[in-house]
Amino acid sequence: MVLAALAALVVLSLVVAALRWLAGHPWIVAALMLVAAVGAGAWAWRRREAARWEQVRASGLRYALGQLDVLHHRDFEFAVRDLMRRDGCTDARQVGGRGDNGADVKATDPYGRRWSVNCTRLGR
Repeated sequence: MVLAALAALVVLSLVVAALRWLAGHPWIVAALMLVAAVGAGAWAWRRREAARWEQVRASGLRYALGQLDVLHHRDFEFAVRDLMRRDGCTDARQVGGRGDNGADVKATDPYGRRWSVNCTRLGR
């Protein structure tokens, strides 16, 4: 108990000393705030650019029938999911697998309609 109180007193005195030192050097506080603001701005800009590039990538998403025909069944489900996202189903997700009750891709279209897609690939 005494040791914990002593440790708390040491930490408190270190914090007070640091605050006094910063009060005597306000340019350091201003520089840290500037660095934080620039960092936050750069982070926000990167996220915005990444979202913009994802939108461009999705808008150019196209598959030829020959490409779809050679996909593994699981890859075909992901391709259907990606095409649904491209067409405005922002919550499209691949859910296929054991016990999926026939729903391999589920989504909601821009009009609020729920979609449950069964992706079946017939062998040759």
